[in-house]
Amino acid sequence: MLHKTNTPNPLNFFNVRRYKKKPKNLHCERYNFESDELGERVIKWIDENLKSRYYFGRHLVLDNESKFQYVFLVGFEAPKEMSIFNLSCPFIHQ
Repeated sequence: MLHKTNTPNPLNFFNVRRYKKKPKNLHCERYNFESDELGERVIKWIDENLKSRYYFGRHLVLDNESKFQYVFLVGFEAPKEMSIFNLSCPFIHQ
C-alpha cells in the first residue's frame, strides 16, 4: 500500500514488485551505502513512496584503483521513478 495515497498496489499484494535477479534490460545506478541496515531503510522508503517494479541488490565491483568493493545497485522499471528516487530519497544524500 502506498502511504501517501492509501491505495493498495497489486504488485505488493502478489509479492512481485521487487525483482529477485537484475533483469538485463533494466538500467541500474550504483550507490555506496555504509551498511546493510541503511539498505533496508532504502527498500522500505521505495515501498512506501514509489509504485513500479524495482531491483535492489548488493554487487561486487572493481573500482578505479583496481580494488574490489561492494555497492548496491538500484534500478526501476519506470525511468521517472529513478528520477524521483534520486531527488527525494533522504538516505542517498547523507
